[in-house]
Amino acid sequence: MGGGCGCCVGNCCIGDCCVGNCSFCCVFDCSDGRCCVGNCGATATTSTPKEDHAVKTANELAEMRERSKKNAAEEEQQIVDNVNKTMTEFIEWLKDVNKSKIGGKNLDINIDKIRELNDELRKKIVGFIGTKLENRINSTDSEVSMILAERDDTKRKKNFDEFYVARMNDAIRDLITEIEDSVREQSDAIEREIQNRIKELNNVMAQETRAFEDLKKLKEQEDSRLAEKQVEYMYYADLCDVMYNELATKNLGIGGR
Repeated sequence: MGGGCGCCVGNCCIGDCCVGNCSFCCVFDCSDGRCCVGNCGATATTSTPKEDHAVKTANELAEMRERSKKNAAEEEQQIVDNVNKTMTEFIEWLKDVNKSKIGGKNLDINIDKIRELNDELRKKIVGFIGTKLENRINSTDSEVSMILAERDDTKRKKNFDEFYVARMNDAIRDLITEIEDSVREQSDAIEREIQNRIKELNNVMAQETRAFEDLKKLKEQEDSRLAEKQVEYMYYADLCDVMYNELATKNLGIGGR
């Protein structure tokens, strides 16, 4: 063992490993003389600018992904709330429409089907923006890679913020298109439901009209037959009156004799 400064702990073969008063800077078995850290000469390790930049950008990317996740959930919830409000008002309107009568029959549009379509729309909205942003805000994205490569912290932050806002707007526009398509499908489904219901009611009314016409014809036929019978009965009644009168006259004559 060398004379050394006495700062090393463990088996340090080169006793003069410490520079100055480093006070127990070495630990474990350091047989090659590279056991000292801190204020122990050229053996101290420091991070490079490249490593610092990598750590910074990794943290910035993680923060941006967390921010996008939170903001996306808030945007989606706001859109869902608006859709729910609109759909609730629409369903209340349908309930009033269902009270209307066509040919004496209630319209009775299938509101449960409308609710099912609205539930499907809600499922499309939740997670839509978040997924879009998650797919773009990652180190494998070409635009993000270019932003992360920027060494100037101020420029990098500005570029990252602009990228985030642009991707958020893209995701919202895509969601609006998705909602418009879904609402169009719902409108078509509702229109089909109303048309089918009206067709059903028209068929029912047509059947009832035919039944009424058949009943009317039957009544007319029965009235005609009744009229014929009435004439026949009147004829017989008149004939009976004539015969009765004749018999009565003859009987009176005989009696008079």
